[in-house]
Amino acid sequence: MDVDIQVLEDASAVLGHDRPTLLVLGRPSCDDCQRWYDVLRSWTPDGELEVLSLDLTGEVGMAYKAQNTWTERIDFIPFNVLYVNGQSVSEWRGGSLERLIDHLRRSGDASWS
Repeated sequence: MDVDIQVLEDASAVLGHDRPTLLVLGRPSCDDCQRWYDVLRSWTPDGELEVLSLDLTGEVGMAYKAQNTWTERIDFIPFNVLYVNGQSVSEWRGGSLERLIDHLRRSGDASWS
């Protein structure tokens, strides 16, 4: 089953609670972000994964940035944050399935072991 990318609608939501969650921070005008979304949409993961997108320039994106001041240091998008059991376990910039799979395998989630 291909990845269905949903839009993060609540900046305060607990991510990765039920399954690993990849949050992709970007903006609609970012060509690299759109290419990364296309790669993700055509990929069939081996384990459980929820993928959410967040437009940093939108209302929810601004609220997320206000609640997560570490986002001030983001200098390249797309920027990926992997959440497992409600915690951020990994962050990286750019789009690469190899890197994503490596982060998932190291995340400790049983479906990716």
